[in-house]
Amino acid sequence: MRLAAAAPEQAVSGLRCSENRKEQDKQMKKERLFYLDFVRAAATLLIVLTHYNALFLYTNPQMPEKSVLGLTFSRVYIGDLGVSLFLIISGASLMYVYKKACNLRIYFKKRFWGIYPMFWLGYAVFFFYNFYQNRGLTPGIPKYRIIYSILGLDMYAQAFGQVNFAVVGEWFLGMIILFYPFFPLLRKWALSHPVSLAAASAVLYAAFLIWPNPYNSIILPVLLPRIIFGMLFIQSGKKVRWPAALISAGIIVLNSILPIQIDSTLQATYIGIAVFLILVWLADFLRWIPFRRICGWICKYSYAIFIVHHTIIFLVTEKFDLYSLTRFNSYLLFLCCCCVIFVAAYLLQKVHDRAVAIFRVNKKE
Repeated sequence: MRLAAAAPEQAVSGLRCSENRKEQDKQMKKERLFYLDFVRAAATLLIVLTHYNALFLYTNPQMPEKSVLGLTFSRVYIGDLGVSLFLIISGASLMYVYKKACNLRIYFKKRFWGIYPMFWLGYAVFFFYNFYQNRGLTPGIPKYRIIYSILGLDMYAQAFGQVNFAVVGEWFLGMIILFYPFFPLLRKWALSHPVSLAAASAVLYAAFLIWPNPYNSIILPVLLPRIIFGMLFIQSGKKVRWPAALISAGIIVLNSILPIQIDSTLQATYIGIAVFLILVWLADFLRWIPFRRICGWICKYSYAIFIVHHTIIFLVTEKFDLYSLTRFNSYLLFLCCCCVIFVAAYLLQKVHDRAVAIFRVNKKE
């Protein structure tokens, strides 16, 4: 009788263990998703801040004292820091989603739907707005270069001196589009031989630093180690403990105070990794629900923000005399830009979601 009674008890116990494991997995998933959201939200705000502050660097004379929160962090330009965080989080997010399996058809389909419809929609709005404002297309640009915009590579091509019809987005988008075809191969490499992948990317990175070129800060071989770091971070499955966060903080402090000339691209790499590790560690302690919701909201609309923020900043600030602007008013103007950017991003996201839903329904019919 005892043996017979033990079976259901064991079954219940096993069920409870299974439920506990599921609950733990669910909580770990939520925690991981939050730190990914937290880092992405931080990177998004850094990029918006960078392009607002850039207004005061294009004036003559420059007015860095009017920038919001400064231009650098630990001697690294905040734009480079934002890009570093985006690179790391891009690798981490892709690895998080495709760690267990990567069906190529589904992967490329998701990449297409995740990037192009919203980009084309945002591009069309601002392209025709500029066309109306300027009473025509910008003269002197070969018409065939519209292909850069169709492919989402226009800002990236422009960074290499190919003037085109770019109006939205950022060079980072073109770079990440070029990276996507390589991810499935790098994923397999990361899962089977992570050490050799890290070593190979480090050697390639070092080669470009030793023999630099004017485009080192934007070419894929130099940016790849930060993406691979994000991939390997997820692949390892390890949490960031306080010693790693403390060492990262020490690196940031030393880089701030030591009078040593270090290549800016190299600094952006290791400071970006250090900041990422600190943010991931901090995410464990940031349990205030409203804060997590704000991070989730920024993350949800980050791509739309990414697309519209450049043009919105220009449109909002063009009516202001930057030379007579006080520092306090500069902060208010930045907040004004952020509000308009968030509204525009929200509307773009909603129109995009509706348009994609209609297209897919019609396609099924």
